[in-house]
Amino acid sequence: MQRTFFIRLLLRLTIAVVVVTLLVGVLMYQYTTSMLKEEVLGANTELLAQTRKIVEQALGEVQQMAGSLALNTDVEKAVWLTWNLDEEYHFLLNTSNLFSERINSSTYLHSIYLYSAVNRKLISRSGIDDFSDFLYAESLNHFLVKRQSSAWEAISIQDAIGSGDVISFFFSVPLQNAEKKGVLMINLKEDVLYNAVVNTNQRKLGNVAILNSEGEVLSFKDKKQLPAKFDEADMDLIRQAKEGYFIKELDGNRTLVSYMTSSFNGWIYVTLNPYNEVFKQSKEVLRFTLLVSFIGLALGILLMMVVSRMSYRPVKKMVQHIASNIGIPLPDSLYRDEFGFIRDSIDHLHHENEEFKAKFHEQELILRDHVLVNLLSGKATENDEMLRQLRYYQLNLEPEHFIVIVLRIHLEGILLPEDEEHTLNLIRFQIRAIGEETIDRFGKGAYISQFHRHDVIILNAGQEEDHERAIDRAKELAFQMTNAVAGQMPDVQLTIGVGGRYRRLSDISLSYGEALEALLYERIAGKGSVLSIHDMQVNQGNRNRFIVYRGLVDKLIGDLKTGSLTQTLQMKDQMIAKLKNDPQFGFSYKHMILTHLLNGLVAVRVEFTKKEGEPDEVENHWFNEFPKLRNLDEIGDWLGRIIEQMADELRDKRENKNIEMIGNLVGYIRAHYREPIGLQTLADLVFMNGNYLSKVFKEVTGKTFIDFLTEIRFEEACRLLKETDLSIIEIADQTGFGQKQNVIRTFKKCTGLTPTEYRNRTVMDRLNGGN
Repeated sequence: MQRTFFIRLLLRLTIAVVVVTLLVGVLMYQYTTSMLKEEVLGANTELLAQTRKIVEQALGEVQQMAGSLALNTDVEKAVWLTWNLDEEYHFLLNTSNLFSERINSSTYLHSIYLYSAVNRKLISRSGIDDFSDFLYAESLNHFLVKRQSSAWEAISIQDAIGSGDVISFFFSVPLQNAEKKGVLMINLKEDVLYNAVVNTNQRKLGNVAILNSEGEVLSFKDKKQLPAKFDEADMDLIRQAKEGYFIKELDGNRTLVSYMTSSFNGWIYVTLNPYNEVFKQSKEVLRFTLLVSFIGLALGILLMMVVSRMSYRPVKKMVQHIASNIGIPLPDSLYRDEFGFIRDSIDHLHHENEEFKAKFHEQELILRDHVLVNLLSGKATENDEMLRQLRYYQLNLEPEHFIVIVLRIHLEGILLPEDEEHTLNLIRFQIRAIGEETIDRFGKGAYISQFHRHDVIILNAGQEEDHERAIDRAKELAFQMTNAVAGQMPDVQLTIGVGGRYRRLSDISLSYGEALEALLYERIAGKGSVLSIHDMQVNQGNRNRFIVYRGLVDKLIGDLKTGSLTQTLQMKDQMIAKLKNDPQFGFSYKHMILTHLLNGLVAVRVEFTKKEGEPDEVENHWFNEFPKLRNLDEIGDWLGRIIEQMADELRDKRENKNIEMIGNLVGYIRAHYREPIGLQTLADLVFMNGNYLSKVFKEVTGKTFIDFLTEIRFEEACRLLKETDLSIIEIADQTGFGQKQNVIRTFKKCTGLTPTEYRNRTVMDRLNGGN
């Protein structure tokens, strides 16, 4: 050993300092980069939000203008009537003047056009144009074939008014007409709108671009700097995230692209920042940090050499002292340095001491188990001598009041390997660990393994003055053991016998015999049961209580079936509280009641909500989870969650039935609307209360019964007015309105016209369409 520890310590400290230096540099760089990125992204987000607000405000004004123009009387005439320039043209002139006023009053507007499908012509402030000569004919045709009533589009123009790009807004006139009789086309000056955005923000916004939902550039200071369209992957990212950023190569330069999508019309607002310019400062910070760190590294290494040399002196003296005092020198191959020598020397002494203690402890355990075996066998000596032995061997038992519990372990379902004995020992050891842990939670007791092929627990029962309560505590311990073993070892089953309660040490063998007797009833109760000799001797009172509790369970299940979730949960809480506070009712009977409740919930699910052919996963999960619950509080919470789940499934089932029922009633209404049917007629058909049916009908269809029936009759009346020459009285009779006044009142409410006016307008529409 020539300074081996000193050299390794110095090398490790040097490596540690280097690693810490590099780590600090990396963290500083990442922190600076993150801060700069957050600052830039925050500024970009604010910038994009302001731009979007200004643009959407201008676009909203255009949409409002389009709505007001569509309601103008002259505009409606221009759309609906045939243009006869020789006889009457005042409404066309008024429309042209109206467009001129609106264009002159706004700096954004480039032009306004009104297209009439009846005349196949357009009117603007410059006059009337044929559709075939219209500059925007292609874009207008594209809008006409669409089903939407309005749309935005960017268009490049070259006409007498000027050249450049415009942003066009198409608006159907009239708006609610299914067939587009007319279209308002309002063009915005793209460059004026862009400059307005820059001036309003009072800062240079040259890196802000506006794209449509397909990624095509609508507005930018120099559109050649942007790609005509972003990659599909970039567009997918923008559509999914709505707001964020990504890094992209533009003209060979890495660029930080921030984006924000408008919910107003789907346009995308984008800012572009050179990546190297954004993070230039972080690289400067990294260089400075590394320079300072390496200077500190050099000074640190010098300081470590001095301090390490001083720290090595006491270690060297300790090694010399141990080497001079150890009895047998250790081989040099056991250690590499001074600390290894010290550790191995101490381990050598500790090993010699542990060998001596193990030999003594092994003999003590044999004697300790011998005392417990004598108690179970009835071979106990005088009571005072047994008490002395309990204290000497530090057994966790009080001198009075005992209950013996016998465990029968079933391993038939386990496939044992070749080393069968070793596997069995591991299983028994795990069961013993569970048993000792359970005993510690309940009080004092002792666990004995493989006494006459059974594991045995001697449990102190002195803390319970009442005999019945003491037996229940012992059974509760037994149930917790079976649940714990089932949870940790699914293939292992325990059948547990519980003996009677006795006062003296010498009577422990009697309780042991009774526990064995209780195990004889396993063939009746089945494997995995907890059998108490006390329950078999006194059970009449428990049977009466069992009947009462079973009635509570049946009422709970009935409330659940009727949809009374609140009452069901209250009944569950009441029953759990009653079980907790009923010391006279045996623990095994409580377990039977709770199992009965669980079986009832399973039966409800199978009968009402389980789909045909669906596997039994949910039910099996319930039965697997139930044994793992440790107390009544956990069982109550767990049952509450299951009840709420079942209530939701039952409610969904009822709602589906309501939808099917209302669908059948809608079909009945459509077939019998000519007859004087009412809500009570439908209620009688489905054997339901009228008020409740009205509520369900509104929930499913979104309309009241009267509104729905009136709408069907109104649609048929419209058809008869268009296609027949029947009088209003005849139509009222054939559509179920009954009286002529009912028809007139309904038409005035729905269309603002009388039936005669509606019929005349329909005739005019057909004539205009024919022309």
